[in-house]
Amino acid sequence: MNTYKAYKTLKKAFKNESGLTLLEVMISMIVLSIGFLGLAPMVVLSIEGNNISRDVLNVSGIAKQQIEIYKGMPTLPAAPFTQVTTNPTDGYTVTTYLNDNISDNTVPVGLKRIDIIIDWTGNQGVGRTISYSTFLEE
Repeated sequence: MNTYKAYKTLKKAFKNESGLTLLEVMISMIVLSIGFLGLAPMVVLSIEGNNISRDVLNVSGIAKQQIEIYKGMPTLPAAPFTQVTTNPTDGYTVTTYLNDNISDNTVPVGLKRIDIIIDWTGNQGVGRTISYSTFLEE
């Protein structure tokens, strides 16, 4: 008798339950897809931002290498000095300027200023430029 009573109770409980209609499911899917469409531009911007960050990181490494090359020289080239290096494989153009207080009166006596300007074209075809400057002892 206990089994029959339990069956009747469950049957009564499920009889009052109503599920979702097809229309309710379709409307909820439309609302959900509109929400996902709102997120799509943010994903694209995030990917583009990551690409720009990667490029800036690469450029920083190239600039550091250039500065280390000049720091390692026993004597620096006579100022004003300009060097342009283009690497076709990675697309970076590195322009290095070296000035002293004779060629540029803003440079303190006994120091040389090294300016490194790096140009490249990003993934979206947009030209980008970053410049770095520091002073080196003569």
